Amino acid sequence: MKQTASPQGPDTTETFDAAAVETWIFDLDNTLYPAGSNLFDQIDRRIGEFICDYLEVDAVAARHLQKTYFRDQGSTLRGMMLAHDLDPEPYLDYVHDIDLAPVQPSPALDAALTALSGRKLVFTNASTGHAVRVIERLGVGHHFEAIFDIAAANYVPKPYVEPYRQIIAEYDVDPEAAVFFDDIARNLAPAAALGLTTVWVRGNSAWSTDEPGDSVDYVDHVTDDLATWLSDINSSNG
Repeated sequence: MKQTASPQGPDTTETFDAAAVETWIFDLDNTLYPAGSNLFDQIDRRIGEFICDYLEVDAVAARHLQKTYFRDQGSTLRGMMLAHDLDPEPYLDYVHDIDLAPVQPSPALDAALTALSGRKLVFTNASTGHAVRVIERLGVGHHFEAIFDIAAANYVPKPYVEPYRQIIAEYDVDPEAAVFFDDIARNLAPAAALGLTTVWVRGNSAWSTDEPGDSVDYVDHVTDDLATWLSDINSSNG
């Protein structure tokens, strides 16, 4: 399945053996739906509002903390938990209380997932409640065996390797027969190190622009459109 593509160049699916895949693992936000919907912008804004209220700081200070924790700790939530003893549940409830109207149902993604053999999992730094709402909005919720969320990971986010090991163990995933999709390139590195094939779903969101260099060995495939890429591998495999 592995066919390393330059992150800057075109990908090819012609030699991708979809029939050999036992487990398909998908990130949620900006991966299962297009980053261009700007849905995550709402979450981004609500994270800032929560920090302002919780720490009683202004928007500039809140923004600095938000981005620092995301960069250094993998998620703003983890940084807030470690530095400020934050209870994660009220935070998750608040930041995911958003309008899903920008995300439209995706018959193309539904059809592409239907054509895939093997089971499908969602692996997200968000909450299960948010994930369920999003996949139901997309019309693809029935495809997924399980959602492995941030609570299941004991609030340790991607790209820390621990939750990757957890999902592999909990769902008896054979890494050599599994594929992982994420819009944030750095989140692919632990998956690749554990033996999974990786697909970077490159978006136009500010959260998706950690452009890796040409020499990285953890990006096996690249796409700007998940449904089209899945459809292409389905077509290539007859």
